[in-house]
Amino acid sequence: MVEVEMKYGFPLFSKPTSIVNLGKNEKLVISDIWAFWDYVVKKATIDRKKENFLKSLLEQAKHFYLTAEKSPIKSQPLLYYYSFLNLSKILINLSGSHGLRKMYMHGMSENHNNKFFSSTITKQKQKTQVVQVAHELVSIFDPTTPTGDVTLNVRELLNHCVGVHRAYSEIYSQPEVFVKIKNYKLFKSGLELIFKAELQTTNEEIPKLTACGYTITNEDDKIFYSEKITMPRYAPTRKDYADLSLAIKNKGIWYFIGSNGYTTYLSNSSTGRYSQESIIYMVMFYLGSITRYHPYMFDEIFSDKEQWLMSEFLSTQPKQFLYLSTARILGQSVLRAYAS
Repeated sequence: MVEVEMKYGFPLFSKPTSIVNLGKNEKLVISDIWAFWDYVVKKATIDRKKENFLKSLLEQAKHFYLTAEKSPIKSQPLLYYYSFLNLSKILINLSGSHGLRKMYMHGMSENHNNKFFSSTITKQKQKTQVVQVAHELVSIFDPTTPTGDVTLNVRELLNHCVGVHRAYSEIYSQPEVFVKIKNYKLFKSGLELIFKAELQTTNEEIPKLTACGYTITNEDDKIFYSEKITMPRYAPTRKDYADLSLAIKNKGIWYFIGSNGYTTYLSNSSTGRYSQESIIYMVMFYLGSITRYHPYMFDEIFSDKEQWLMSEFLSTQPKQFLYLSTARILGQSVLRAYAS
């Protein structure tokens, strides 16, 4: 078994082909995400009308985002959501061919049911004549998403939001579902390409992880998760990296960007296993709807502790969505230049 170099955004972001070639497909360190996206739009589009369409969406996304950062906490959700909505239109256009002639709809609805624990959102079904932004975006991040209506409990969905999970577990007095990946390597053995990750966990957690579909082994008192594919030839190609990355993501891997790069986790919970990007987008839609249609009910829907959780979410997750969704679309690791 021979160790193989990790590239093409592996293991989190690998894609079979790149939308736009940037930085020789290696990790990108960015200080101004909006200027970077302006560059991506220019480089990724040939048609002038489409470029102008995407640039106008980018201008709106930037304006709403920067305004949200300076706004009171209860005004932030709707502004952040509209920023995400406009950025998402760019993301789905770079990944498909929806264009500027189609009508774009939110593609989601919410029902607060007077309390957060019973609040739901519905990702509405895919349509042909209009673009259901929520469906198209979530399908990029979670390719197995059904094309029909999907109704989700918002509180359960938030359980898999890495950035607020510790606060979530504290508020609802539940054990944490995430298991940290300490380190990982990539190997080749004949035609097999093998991902092997050491986990920071105990033997008691192994049955839970196995029940969620992970292949877990115990070697020399260390616990490992492994995933592998069979390649058509001995030398790994970009598609092989992407295929193995997809196999890992289909099993479930969660992550966030910090000052030291990406921290990664597995989950021992079988419910609400959506990707980080999808969760942040859908929860922001829900909070934006409360802000827009029921602002007077904010204090009624959320308990004091839940208001703290919402504050944590709004303080930390918008930047995670910006950088993680950028990395997922481009198929490259994208990091924030913290020195800036």
